Amino acid sequence: MNDKLPTWLGVIENRPLMRPKTRWWQRSDYLEKTLVDIQQVMAEDMFQAGIAAEQGWLQSIEPRVKVFGVGILLLAVGLTHSLPMLIIVHLFLLLTARLSDIGWTAYLKRVWLPALVFAGIVVLPAIFNWVTPGQAVVVIYQNVVWHIGSFTLPRELSITIQGIATACFVLLRASASLGLVVLLVKTTRWSILTKAIGSMGLPVVFVMVLDLTYRYLFLFLLLLSEYLLGRKSRLVAVEKTGGGLVWIGSSLAGFFRMLWQYSYEINTAMVARGFNGDNHQRLSTRLMVRDVCFLGIILIVCMSVWGGASFVKELGF
Repeated sequence: MNDKLPTWLGVIENRPLMRPKTRWWQRSDYLEKTLVDIQQVMAEDMFQAGIAAEQGWLQSIEPRVKVFGVGILLLAVGLTHSLPMLIIVHLFLLLTARLSDIGWTAYLKRVWLPALVFAGIVVLPAIFNWVTPGQAVVVIYQNVVWHIGSFTLPRELSITIQGIATACFVLLRASASLGLVVLLVKTTRWSILTKAIGSMGLPVVFVMVLDLTYRYLFLFLLLLSEYLLGRKSRLVAVEKTGGGLVWIGSSLAGFFRMLWQYSYEINTAMVARGFNGDNHQRLSTRLMVRDVCFLGIILIVCMSVWGGASFVKELGF
């Protein structure tokens, strides 16, 4: 009796699996991409919690004082009409980010990238003389008549100094406001931030919605990842595009039904534990000397922004 294994069974050969052929406009695997995106959201939240636990300048400030200071700074940024003062506010925010253990790369990515994408697209037409007349810097065309159907374009198209100043002003104001909010959120845990907002006199319903939305958003993301992972583990062959679209359409209703059931169970559990709509969470922190110094610095910055705008206007800037 021959106890030897066949030659083909004794050969060990590792070959890579064949990759499915996909066209350039098709995604390779929508399930894998969605799972990676969910993991990135979870990792970003953990990273932000780590930043809030650091021993930086803003992290050491009492949350209610921090919320009040950011609020009056937002008011100052919204009321100023001076471009140099907005630049000074941005320099102050960069210094604050460095003192709060927030890297400049992460800060600029969170602030300037959305500002350029959203606000930049909105204010882009303002640099042209059709929207903001003024002294021309770059002339695109001149003494040319363009006809688009029954509509006639102006004879001149140019970029004006006044238009550039207006666009820069809107961008700096939007990015400064966004930077203040980013610094506040990154240096304060969400549960503590909602308590601080609630102690400022905002409606209880508004604070409860913010708190519960943040908490159960990650619960629903976890349920979605399990939902997608179950689908991925049951796929053996390469899924066609049509089959993926059919599964997405048929699964949306089931997933939202599951979310509704979870929401009902959460509400029932809260009512069973005595919840009657009141938010009894309060902060137990006290004011320190550093908090008073922080308020003093914020007031000085606000007064400089408001008073400095008139001074810069007198100088002719």
